[in-house]
Amino acid sequence: MSENVENTTTQQELRDVMTYDEAHYFGINNEVVLGGVITEMTESANPTESDKQYIHQKSKNTKITGFGNEFPITMDMVKGDKVFEHMYMLFYERKTGADLNIPHYIVNLWEPVTGQDNTYKARKIVQSCNITECNGAAGEQKQITGALKGGDFIYGTFNTSTKTFTENA
Repeated sequence: MSENVENTTTQQELRDVMTYDEAHYFGINNEVVLGGVITEMTESANPTESDKQYIHQKSKNTKITGFGNEFPITMDMVKGDKVFEHMYMLFYERKTGADLNIPHYIVNLWEPVTGQDNTYKARKIVQSCNITECNGAAGEQKQITGALKGGDFIYGTFNTSTKTFTENA
């Protein structure tokens, strides 16, 4: 009987994490803004690997030596959305180099920080905004697509009320 109670408790603690449980904020012109019109975003670690095989081994040994962090992104073209307008202008004006860098805050809304209102576990990464296409089919809303690339994660917390990131000590 206690096994059934234990299984029920474990099942009750399980909760699906949905796409809306992860918020993406961006640093745009000295303001931190929620990415409101993003329709698709995937996080890819793109690990860099080093393989080595010695003559006495049948198989190679693989080491992960780094990551090529990338977030492929699709967003609707919505006039008035600050994130869209900023990323679109980078594409439209064909910006290069440091002009493409954008702070990206990934906030785990399913992981609140105990004792701190509106504060959640988060990561910050400065990435190159590489918008590659502006497209749309006849009679449909236009979209832009591309990827946010590169950068190293800084781990910390993010307050959604003040829109501030605090790096872990």
